[in-house]
Amino acid sequence: MKKKTFLAVFLCMAVFAALLTGCGSAERENPADGSEPAAVETGDVEAIVSGMTLDEKISQMIIPAIRTWNGENVTDLAAFPELEEVLQKHQYGGVILFGANITGTEQTARLVYDLQANNLAMENVTSHIPYFMPLDEEGGIVTRLVSGTRMTGNMAIGATGASAEENAETTGKIIGEELAALGFNVDFAPVIDVNNNAANPVIGTRSFSDDAETVARLGTAYARGLQASHIIATYKHFPGHGDTATDSHIGTPSVEKTYEDILATELLPFQAAIDNGAEMIMTAHITYPLIDEEVVYGDGVTKGYYPATMSKKMMGDILRGDLGFDGVIVTDALEMDAIRTAGLVPGAEDSTKYWIHIAEKVINAGVDILLLPMDLKNEDAALFYDDYIAGLAALTEAGTIPQEKIDESVTRILRLKEKYGMLDGEYGHDALEAVLEKAAETVGSDAHHETEAAIARQAITMVKNGETAIPLNKEMKNLVFLGCQEQDCIAIQYAVDKLRDAGLLAQDAHTVIDYYYDGAAEGEKQLHLTGETKAAIDEADAVIALTASARQSALERSTPQNTAIYQAIERTHAAGGRFVLISVNLPYDAARFQDADAILLAYMGSGLNMDPTERKDASSDRMAFNANVIAALETVFGGNHPNGTLPVNIPVIEETPDGGYAYGEDNLYERGFGLHE
Repeated sequence: MKKKTFLAVFLCMAVFAALLTGCGSAERENPADGSEPAAVETGDVEAIVSGMTLDEKISQMIIPAIRTWNGENVTDLAAFPELEEVLQKHQYGGVILFGANITGTEQTARLVYDLQANNLAMENVTSHIPYFMPLDEEGGIVTRLVSGTRMTGNMAIGATGASAEENAETTGKIIGEELAALGFNVDFAPVIDVNNNAANPVIGTRSFSDDAETVARLGTAYARGLQASHIIATYKHFPGHGDTATDSHIGTPSVEKTYEDILATELLPFQAAIDNGAEMIMTAHITYPLIDEEVVYGDGVTKGYYPATMSKKMMGDILRGDLGFDGVIVTDALEMDAIRTAGLVPGAEDSTKYWIHIAEKVINAGVDILLLPMDLKNEDAALFYDDYIAGLAALTEAGTIPQEKIDESVTRILRLKEKYGMLDGEYGHDALEAVLEKAAETVGSDAHHETEAAIARQAITMVKNGETAIPLNKEMKNLVFLGCQEQDCIAIQYAVDKLRDAGLLAQDAHTVIDYYYDGAAEGEKQLHLTGETKAAIDEADAVIALTASARQSALERSTPQNTAIYQAIERTHAAGGRFVLISVNLPYDAARFQDADAILLAYMGSGLNMDPTERKDASSDRMAFNANVIAALETVFGGNHPNGTLPVNIPVIEETPDGGYAYGEDNLYERGFGLHE
């Protein structure tokens, strides 16, 4: 019999045997004396683990998502009784929420409350164990709380110089307070990737800096803030996603570095985190060919390297061994294409067999929590989880996954839950009315937004100011403001109104607010510079434009976005006006538009579609706006003094022999640079 066929037959037989014995079944017997499930008491972790069924242990190692159920967003658990029932079939370690689940403060608090209550209402379990409730709430461009305080993002924090460590801790504390008020207990943050590749497609402004020691210092400070709010910090993405050219959501990045190389850069922040008591670390789906061992993929022929998530070398030898981490390791989302479509193990893509074998490799590598192998989105997905858990139980009974690895992981998970009060028997029993009241007064509060604005003002970095182009004279009569996309005009209009009220912009100044890129259009129509706007530029005393380069777009000179800026600069100068550029995402586009008279860096392009005054409207319940761009526009008109310094090097952009462009070895602006005049 061929090896692949034998394995398939063995697995099917093992799963069938498990189902017969009940180890993989959703049906569980009550305790022997017929009593109710035991109330969990602090200090009982070993007793709890020893009494758990294998199904319960494996389920505790899984965190699914519930974005939708039968195509409808899950925002009210009571509206989905089938989902309530499905969630009670297995005692999952937690449930992760995403944007699809979140519409406002009260709704989110109620959903989290109901999820914990539904979990605690499970019957036929040996012990009631509350959920980890995690969220990807990094701040900046990665947030889920539409009604919360976005904060400035990590790279902006890194730009605040001597105040950066304090600002990182304050940011963690504010985000933590809002998460805790809503009932969450885990934040999948901070990002401690070192953004030492300007062309990185996925980290960018999520990183504090391209300097490893700065990232280490600010990452641990951010985590202190979360922990002060009683939120578990999750350092990500081990071993480091900063020097990659591929987004692991859509492919498998490979880092061609030696172990000595990553010890000095990528691993340095993780070692600092561990030395400072890190409790949870998230993996990255990245391969390291110069460090790891070659394997044969699922087709039995192709050779390659497992992503770090599945690698015994990276998880066991390095993270557990060399770095000494004995906390909880959680995977990045397993549904990402770096795992899902890579054919790493036997089994057809998205088959239960494939996912069981992925989990086998992940667990045996030393990882504790399987995050999001599949959305729990319908009855088919529920059946998948039945078979998935049963299959892992069968592999454990067969010894393919050692029982001690399962027990070690569950013990780590429960010890962390115990540390944060989840096993004290009273967790999750607060009155809903009190929870909703606390959430309403905490999430997106005025005090939080004031702190957010203060940090944003400190972060604004000026790298060019030719002939003292800014601050602009408040008596200028003709001004054009250009957003990259239509939604940007909302934040610009708010800032313009605020500048008028502050006397920094003349009341009778003629202002035109427009945008230059229409992503919904096709071809040349994406360039959205109307004749009316061009005419206004020709008459303008100054043009203030936002640029939002992402990934490698700063290198592509002829994109509609970049073409629009070049045209606007040329027209402005031809008319004798000043052109002020505000980089609102990756700061590397400062090297692309050197013809601008002044260049400011704001480090964040999200939340521009929100007018901050809307948070006063109780019916909207949306508050996560962009403070960075508002602070940058204040700086243009003298309402804020630019004190920011570059947290990253900005390399020159050079033309390549094939007519393209690439970042050069020399830097146009060095880390630490910033004009403060």
